[in-house]
Amino acid sequence: MGLIFYLSSNTFCLPKLPSNSDKLIHILVYIPLAFLLYISLDRSGVKRYVFGIAILLTGIYGFTDEFHQSFVAGRDASLYDSLADFTGALLGSLAGSFFKT
Repeated sequence: MGLIFYLSSNTFCLPKLPSNSDKLIHILVYIPLAFLLYISLDRSGVKRYVFGIAILLTGIYGFTDEFHQSFVAGRDASLYDSLADFTGALLGSLAGSFFKT
């Protein structure tokens, strides 16, 4: 989460990317976040609603990160980025449900 916050707090000179390719990056960043949260919740004894809680918490973090970006010069908040974050949260939680012990 700290890395996500750091990256979203700065404006980097990145090469020109194809349109909407940043959505794939959002998804790929939020998959492991949700996966690790799912596994952590499952192992901590929270057995009920782990899938939904992991998606909800990861999705909320994605939304607050987008809100935070609205205050960073050179960055902007995007509902589509939040939806991509939520998609990553869903996929990461789904992966966690397959790999739980």
